[in-house]
Amino acid sequence: MKKDKSRYFPVSVIVPMRNSATTVIQTLQSIIDQHYPTREIIIIDNASDDQSVELVSRFKEKNKKIPVRVIKRRINRGVGASYNLGARKAKSDYLVFIHSDSRLPTKQELLRLIRPLNAQPTAAASSSLNTLPEEIWLKYPFWEKCLLARAVGKSVPALNGKFDAVRKKTFLSIGGFDEVNYGHDIFVGGEDADLGVRLQKEGEIIQSSARVIHLHYLDKNYSLGGWIANRKLLARSYGRFLRVQWRNLSTREFIFAVKLLLVFAPFVIPWPINFLVLLIYALVYLKKMYLTPAALTNPRIILLPFITIFLLYYEVFWMIESFLYLGKSKV
Repeated sequence: MKKDKSRYFPVSVIVPMRNSATTVIQTLQSIIDQHYPTREIIIIDNASDDQSVELVSRFKEKNKKIPVRVIKRRINRGVGASYNLGARKAKSDYLVFIHSDSRLPTKQELLRLIRPLNAQPTAAASSSLNTLPEEIWLKYPFWEKCLLARAVGKSVPALNGKFDAVRKKTFLSIGGFDEVNYGHDIFVGGEDADLGVRLQKEGEIIQSSARVIHLHYLDKNYSLGGWIANRKLLARSYGRFLRVQWRNLSTREFIFAVKLLLVFAPFVIPWPINFLVLLIYALVYLKKMYLTPAALTNPRIILLPFITIFLLYYEVFWMIESFLYLGKSKV
């Protein structure tokens, strides 16, 4: 018996892109393959200097199933600004956000994501389960394994832009993503968590059963510098979110206090004991690296505990900097 899809509202899928040549075609193909009516795919390119735009253009020519629109920006305005632009251009009442380094594992994920919004008219948005299968993680180079060691094999519920759905009217009514306090030009993320807080005031955010695979970056040239830069961005993003949304924080969002205690422990604990505590932290924090033969046999594993301890202090510094200095993005 043929399924009746008349009750399913068509969606506009928005994909921000920046140097995503290693992943974006997988992203787009997984959208095309979905068993759900998609009116359009809007790709916002943020001044990519790799082959991303060329690959997408060729994909667009071959794909006749769903209209694909590419909007090229001369400067990188970041993820939040891209979603905002795509939302203003979208023709559908339902918006789906997906990163250009994500892939939908089955043909039913879009249906699973949108179904809760169809069922509950008062809901503002729905989110997915973010996953990183071990078989993908094992293909990463050493430093990229370190970056994502804590995510591998887990399914994390989150509204973080990797694969979410929102009602266009609600999204635009609250001003979309905050481009003033968060943005690429001030090297601060966290706009996804901020959006979640503001959306919850408009309606429920439903955790759906939809899944998305985070591919991240599928190349062999990921460096230690890339890992350090990513940790800086995350730390500054967390500090900014704490500053902007401190009135709406949940208990889990105060986990940064644990890192603060570790950093300032030397002032109250003798250094041999403190060093032992830090060493245990480093081993536990990236235990996946020490339990994986491919990583454990890499000579760089010897440096890893010391780099992990350095990153602890490095992150806390940038977290505090971003919390204390509430700079404004130039928009």
